Amino acid sequence: MTEKNILIVGCGFAGATIARILAESSFKVHLIDKRNHIGGNAFDFVNQRRERIHQYGPHLLHGKKNSKAIHFLSRFTKWTKYEHKVRALLKNNKTTPLPVNRNTLEDIFNISLKDDSQTEMFFKKIREKSINPKNTDELFLSNVGETLADIFFRPYTKKMWGIDPKKLEVSIGARLPVRTNRDDRYFTDDFQALPTNGYTSMFENILDHKNITFDLNVNFEKKMEHDFKHTFLCLPIDSYYDYCFGPLPYRSLIFENKLISGYTMPAPQINFTDNSIYTRKTQWDLLPNSDKLNDKKHTITYEIPVDIKDNPGEYYYPVQTKLSRSLYKKYLELSKNNKRVTFCGRTGLFRYIDMVPCVEMHMHIAEKFIENYKN
Repeated sequence: MTEKNILIVGCGFAGATIARILAESSFKVHLIDKRNHIGGNAFDFVNQRRERIHQYGPHLLHGKKNSKAIHFLSRFTKWTKYEHKVRALLKNNKTTPLPVNRNTLEDIFNISLKDDSQTEMFFKKIREKSINPKNTDELFLSNVGETLADIFFRPYTKKMWGIDPKKLEVSIGARLPVRTNRDDRYFTDDFQALPTNGYTSMFENILDHKNITFDLNVNFEKKMEHDFKHTFLCLPIDSYYDYCFGPLPYRSLIFENKLISGYTMPAPQINFTDNSIYTRKTQWDLLPNSDKLNDKKHTITYEIPVDIKDNPGEYYYPVQTKLSRSLYKKYLELSKNNKRVTFCGRTGLFRYIDMVPCVEMHMHIAEKFIENYKN
């Protein structure tokens, strides 16, 4: 073991960001990943139809243009501007915009709203004003009222999370805004783009440094820690401690790819509001950094959310409840006793983290490690 040898487990945004920051400060960094590719859940590839497929579901990068994370990532990719749009499929087979905005209200209630003020007045009429939200379902009611909650939020949330929204923390529902204007964009950040040559190419550039090596198809074993000065673990914290307090709950995803002829979706992503097994579908050639064959056929990916036990090892969304948060805190306290290990990423931190905040957070983790090392 040399003094500055570092092991990082996981080649996604968290691990790759830490690796590059440390490598540029003269640390020798070795990454491993159990999968056969880099990029974590952001991994993409171009298929035989020239469509760029996000293997683990659509990854839409958005954030503040002047953020540290965007400046960092911009060193490793050119960007193709893209503002994501989502529509929800209704019972009458028509679609309407998500997040809920003025257009959505007009579609659902068959009304006409002339401006933001009139729209806000309508929201006030349908909201449950007496509720002080203590869970996601109560937040739905206080934001949009019973009718919209039943159409857009409750069925989708139950499928997505596998539990009643009454049991989910408020933070889950808070990710879903409502708008009084006609802005149909899914995000409103001042930076919204896709890596021009895809996420995988960007990760290749991030990891292209003389002080970085990596191995794929490698499972982490605790004995590996002895060969390194420090280990950053982007893996489930409960699995590291052999589930001694019990397993933390996660949702996973199963994907079905279908080749569709003679039909183009009205938006790159359609959300299902029904009680089917699917939550959403994505048409890849509608993304601007994708090519396509000129044969009027399109690859469309359907997503089926499942419990982690039904798709072992494929972690997507930590299920945030009061019980799961208290369980995670037990593992967190246990981890504080091991000064040679830092847990990272959504499974190490038991947090759902968007890409830009993830990069910024792990830049800070790496910089803090370097500062402590010097001292």
